[in-house]
Amino acid sequence: MRFLLGILVGVVLTVIVVYALDLGTDGEAQKNIVNWDVVGEKLGVLTAQAREVWADFTREMTGPP
Repeated sequence: MRFLLGILVGVVLTVIVVYALDLGTDGEAQKNIVNWDVVGEKLGVLTAQAREVWADFTREMTGPP
């Protein structure tokens, strides 16, 4: 359990640090490390797919409405 918590905390800290570094850039002088618009789009697709899988799973368990 500690191992999984450590991985989760590491991922969250990595994302927070990269986001903070990208906020600190002064426009055109430096390029962003991450294109946050693309990240947002991909995260939206991922959550939509997860909701669809969850709906299919619960429908399979409970039967048709």
